[in-house]
Formats: sequence, C-alpha cells, structure tokens
Amino acid sequence: MLRLHVPAALAALLVIANPAAAADGIWKIDPAHSSAEFAIKHFALSSVRGTIPVKEGSISVPIGKDIPTSVNATLDVSAIDTKNDDRNKDLRSGDWFDTEKFPTGTFTSTDISGSDPAKFTIAGNLTLHGVTKPVMLQAQLEGRGLGGRGEKRIAYSATTTIHRKDFGLANIATNATGALVVGEDADISLEVEGIAVP
Repeated sequence: MLRLHVPAALAALLVIANPAAAADGIWKIDPAHSSAEFAIKHFALSSVRGTIPVKEGSISVPIGKDIPTSVNATLDVSAIDTKNDDRNKDLRSGDWFDTEKFPTGTFTSTDISGSDPAKFTIAGNLTLHGVTKPVMLQAQLEGRGLGGRGEKRIAYSATTTIHRKDFGLANIATNATGALVVGEDADISLEVEGIAVP
C-alpha cells in the first residue's frame, strides 16, 4: 500500500495548483544589474571609488514577504575596477588582492533580522583574499517589478564598512608626511537585482 505523508501531499498539491507561487521564493541574482561598490581614502584626502562585479548568487524570500531569509553571492574580484588601469593592476597584484590566487570573494548570510523592508539587518560571512570574517549590512528593499520579457524582478541595496587589514590587505605604504596611501576602512555599497526562478 502506498503511504503519503499528509503535509507532504498538501505541499505537492499546492505546487501543482500554483507553480508560480512556489517559484517566487528563490531569486537568481542578475549580474548585469548588480554590483559591489567601495570607497576608500587616498592619502587621507579624497576617496577612491571602485566596483567589484557580482558574478552570481541567490536570494530566498518567503512568499508574500519582502525581507529575505538568506542571501549568497560570489564576487568577481579579478574584475575590480577603479577607472584607472595602473591602479587596477596594482590592486590585482600580490601587494593587494592577489587575484591570480584569489579571483573571487563570497558572501553568505547567517542571520537576517528586522520587520521593516525599508530597514533591516543582514549578518553574514564575507570572504576576501582567502580570509573569512563576519560582517553586518544595513539593507533595504528597493522594489519589485517586471523585466522586459515579463520576468519578475526584485532589488535590494545594502551598506557596510570593513577594515581592510582584517582580510590580510595589510599594505602600509605612506607618503612623505606619513599618511597612508590607502586608508584602512572601506565603505561598501551593494546593489543587487534578482530574477524569480521559473
């Protein structure tokens, strides 16, 4: 005799009855519309700004909710861009990110808290330069909508500040007055857009 667990059978019926709702829970990150931007002081004066592309990732969002339950992303550090070829080459070298050895970085959420989609917190582990450290991001829902092909889309933004030396990026080159060529704290700003998995 075939025995079917009642909750499992119920879940299966719901998926059959409404497959779109079942798929809405997982959103695949769209690299073409997602990026990690950073700003860090140069000689303790102006801020140098750059981007690290988001290579791939996913966002889990409960049906009917706006705050995710988990986020994971892979960053393409080998494509770091500060709009200056010499600086980009330096950042990719062994003096900094050593992208030949560590071409990517990752972020994996460990806890997401808050009840307001306009202001919630994402705790997680960030791996850069082969080093993993906990970070805390302040996040918000940017919106939901449809893409050009009718696909469902969702967008979030988040910010945090990291200490570069925590990730082994310990270059301490200074100028004649003793100011660090590169500051120690980097402000991070994330823009992530996801597409509902069909």
